[in-house]
Amino acid sequence: MKKLMLTTAIAGLALTANAIAQTSITGEIRVTHKAVASETATGTTTTSGRGFGTEQQINFATKGKLNVGGLDYAAGFSIENDGVQTINQFNENTYVDITNASSGTTLSFSVDHIQRNDSDRSAGNIFGFAPSEFSSSGPSGSLMSATPGPGVGQSQSVAVIQDIGKFGKLAYNYAPTLTDKSTTTLTTGSGSSEAFTETNEKSAYEISFVGDLGVKGLTVDYFTSKQNKLAGEAVKAEGQNIGIRYNTGALTIGAARKIWNDNHATTKTETTEKNYGIAYAVNNNVTLGLLHATAENNVATSPAGVETQKLTAIQLGYNLGPVALTVGVARNTDLNGVNGQDSDMIMTRLIGAF
Repeated sequence: MKKLMLTTAIAGLALTANAIAQTSITGEIRVTHKAVASETATGTTTTSGRGFGTEQQINFATKGKLNVGGLDYAAGFSIENDGVQTINQFNENTYVDITNASSGTTLSFSVDHIQRNDSDRSAGNIFGFAPSEFSSSGPSGSLMSATPGPGVGQSQSVAVIQDIGKFGKLAYNYAPTLTDKSTTTLTTGSGSSEAFTETNEKSAYEISFVGDLGVKGLTVDYFTSKQNKLAGEAVKAEGQNIGIRYNTGALTIGAARKIWNDNHATTKTETTEKNYGIAYAVNNNVTLGLLHATAENNVATSPAGVETQKLTAIQLGYNLGPVALTVGVARNTDLNGVNGQDSDMIMTRLIGAF
């Protein structure tokens, strides 16, 4: 009898949820071609490489109302495959959000979901490829980072998001065990089902604001994040991202500054990245853009000094209806702060949504 009652209760819960929920399935596919020609510090050796890359993503989302307090809820997850990815295909845009519409407050249990501190949000990058994408695949790495500081937004976390009138959204995001530390974008934790494997990583938090401050055409981004110091590390990881973007008619301009300290046992560094972008919409289908970025790495330990890298890129966006095309040409100077290590890159991307 108890088993029958339990089964009936679960069936009733499922029917109730289906009756008030709205479920949607969307997706995206990306095909990217990259061609790179690099020069070493000697200036006499040139290496080149080229090839295609793909990304596929399917998004499942549902929303409705809870039967408690008139609260709204939204839940979902994405299945993502980057190239030939074999693990962590469910670590993007996984969430359960509970919202009080009257107060504008949302409680989010999620990973890679809420407003977060990554390069694609940089106000200096108006559209197309980010500086970290343009500077990858060089001969010696890059000072440009996808995530300045701890990657709290890409970790399993709990967040409180508050609407600030018509000015924007303020959020506090907390990860009890940071599975995406420092400036990487790869998770270091592991687990299965609802269990997890504890690592040496500590907790981290991120405070953010994204909004227009009540000014039409304006976008302001502010992120600051910190992670508790790991055992044996010289410093703790922390980062900051401040950006501003303004659109007036066909013209959009933007600038951003990102600062982060890596948590490393032997090398204490502070990297400052600045991005500047301008884009012009020629018509409804064609957009042209210019992107310039610099990164300075201040090394405190021996040999102390400042390493500098620069990047300049021109981008073209073309709307083909159901498919969007982006083409970018970039020049990197002193990759990873090494004098004379340069590269030229051409990237082309087709994006289709369904």
